[in-house]
Amino acid sequence: MFTLSTLKNSLLALSCLPLISLPAIATSPPSPALTFLYTAYVECDGNLMRSEGPYGTRMTIPIVGGNFTGPHLSGTILNVGADWGVVDPQTKIFSADTRYNLRTNDGEGIFIRTSGPTSPSGPLHLRLIFETGSRKYYWLNHIIAIGTLTPVKLTATGSTLRIDAWNMASDWNSTSVIFD
Repeated sequence: MFTLSTLKNSLLALSCLPLISLPAIATSPPSPALTFLYTAYVECDGNLMRSEGPYGTRMTIPIVGGNFTGPHLSGTILNVGADWGVVDPQTKIFSADTRYNLRTNDGEGIFIRTSGPTSPSGPLHLRLIFETGSRKYYWLNHIIAIGTLTPVKLTATGSTLRIDAWNMASDWNSTSVIFD
């Protein structure tokens, strides 16, 4: 049975243990390697809706097409999706919140979500999350992907945006997948 006396004795024994000294790290660990994933040109219509909400100004920007090209996947961006980004009321920083669909050149479907803030230097810094049931592209479900978004063309009725994307691990596209 656990008693107050047992607790006191345990704490006393722990206090007698020598302190463990951890070595100081003199240099930073190496940065993770990035592997180029693709460059995408995303076509967007103008702002469909703008409304004030509890998290700031929410904007809905339709994603209506485009293309992506990279060493392991290329294709088109389908006319189904949008950016539901928000402008932070305290900092006025825009953060993307997108969902849209890709169709690879060999006919496979990939759902993508991106999110991330505009950096002080201008481009948006994005986190990319992929979802697909395709055997060939299943590796996308498990990668950690990042990207930068920069405007290419802005008009009164829409925009073209460039997204350059990388993933942290270079070996995911050689992973074997077991399907029943």
